[in-house]
Amino acid sequence: MLYTALLVTLGLVSALPSQSLQTPISDSIVPEGRAQAPPGLPFPNITAVKSVPQDSFTSYETGGLKRKTFNTTEESLGKRWACSSQSILTWGDNDDGGRGISITNAGNDWRGFYIFHNSCDGTPWKYIWIEAGKTQFVSIPAGFEGRIQRGVDAQMLNGQPHLLGSWLEFSYDSSDVGWIDVSLIRGCDGAILVWDTTNGDKWKGFTQWILDGAPNGSYDLKDDGQWVIKATEGPNGVVNTIPRDWDQQQVGDQYAYIDDDHAKPVINGYRFGTYWPEGRA
Repeated sequence: MLYTALLVTLGLVSALPSQSLQTPISDSIVPEGRAQAPPGLPFPNITAVKSVPQDSFTSYETGGLKRKTFNTTEESLGKRWACSSQSILTWGDNDDGGRGISITNAGNDWRGFYIFHNSCDGTPWKYIWIEAGKTQFVSIPAGFEGRIQRGVDAQMLNGQPHLLGSWLEFSYDSSDVGWIDVSLIRGCDGAILVWDTTNGDKWKGFTQWILDGAPNGSYDLKDDGQWVIKATEGPNGVVNTIPRDWDQQQVGDQYAYIDDDHAKPVINGYRFGTYWPEGRA
């Protein structure tokens, strides 16, 4: 693996080892208690979600979204959060009609999803494991500002930041309006689709597989050994043009943050649905 990584870094190979789909999760990786998972919500109609034309609804460059960029300081975060010393495991929260996000695992096995506040990169506030083909709801507190990432407990719960990968960024403002987007600025470990479930009339993100076939200089290695598309920006906002251009070609800045020189990838609402095809957690 390290030898291959060196060759890729030097540009001596043009393709990475084939990893077209994430390998199945072993039973030992899924936390105990999966029998507590509720039946789940209905599987979303993704064709219907994506059939809504992008020019039929209002999209925003940022809107009221509170994001964490490479240059964000703790002082500039919209709201401080008391970081948890231990993350909350849920198998699916009670959907009482309040603010929240439904997560559909469209992968081929159980998958973990980790919710971080913008100021707490080392420890998720909450995380959820979802069976393949199931949709579960996660209730979100008022004023929350953060993101959801794919992952596994061994990395995401070890107290260290693991930022490489696709982010679902979201926040709720003082009027309880939610703002949400898909960001590939910190890398891409798979697709994410998001839509407003209140009216079902707006969406962002993508569902296609883009992790294979990228040019040399596009890849980075996650801490668990998975090859993914590298971050499009480095420290001080310096753009990594090779992965940026790949993401732009494969997805487009109308649908996701590709870098911070973006179009309008943000939508708003109160309750959101998300769909996570297979990735590399």
